[in-house]
Amino acid sequence: MAWLSSLLGGLLAFIVGDLIRVRRRHVVDSMRRAGIADPERNASAMYRSLGRALFDLAFAPWLLRRVQIDPRAISLASERGAVIATAHTGSFDLVACAAARALSFTVVTKRLSIRFLDGIWQGWRSGRGVSLVAAGDAARAARRALASGGCVAMIFDQAPERERGTVLAPFLGQIARVDLAPALIAARARVPLLVVLARRTPDGDHRAELVLALEPPARPEARRAWAEAAMVAATAELDALVRRHPDQWLWMHRRWKDAPAAPAPSFGPSAVEMR
Repeated sequence: MAWLSSLLGGLLAFIVGDLIRVRRRHVVDSMRRAGIADPERNASAMYRSLGRALFDLAFAPWLLRRVQIDPRAISLASERGAVIATAHTGSFDLVACAAARALSFTVVTKRLSIRFLDGIWQGWRSGRGVSLVAAGDAARAARRALASGGCVAMIFDQAPERERGTVLAPFLGQIARVDLAPALIAARARVPLLVVLARRTPDGDHRAELVLALEPPARPEARRAWAEAAMVAATAELDALVRRHPDQWLWMHRRWKDAPAAPAPSFGPSAVEMR
């Protein structure tokens, strides 16, 4: 089914990215500001990757065997639960389906503005074993899941809808506002924050790699500084992955829409304890 997913994803990419050109200029301009080589070619590749990710989810029952989740992430998350901070890289939804088979796994999600498409997307994910919770109910749902030893997955690569509870960080040549919610929820629940990023390999397999495992501080007064440092570090890891594989991140999102042009603060590594 991988070949069919690639074929259909490429067809969808041609329609959306080349014919209709949905946010094509934004994607190319963002790549150019980030210093990505040949942004036009990489933009076309991104639309193909996104189209393929959609059909990877549709064909998930036949493709799950090609997903490899970092065993360190499974081990750490199984010990006492965890908050998993992740991003729209690779076939992110297919990887979530695979994770749901290995862990008690809840995904915080936003609804699509087009209700018909949202129903299909949410139905595919929930039908493949992924437990979904709306972003507005994230804190309460996370407390329940973590209290029972489960895991909560949260996206951190989109622009937050508020300034409160965020930190500024350099990301792909611009300043981005990053949501602190994944780190703060982990700190309050006294569970690790695991930064896991997915990518598609040249042979069509899918890997979810643990790039950071961060243990929150015991002292409540230290949580905010730790959360800020943790999410800046997570953003740096995402920056590095996107620069290596620029076609595998969702550049269509208006990631920098409300961030200032001023330099972002830097945080020393001492604020983050690695495992």
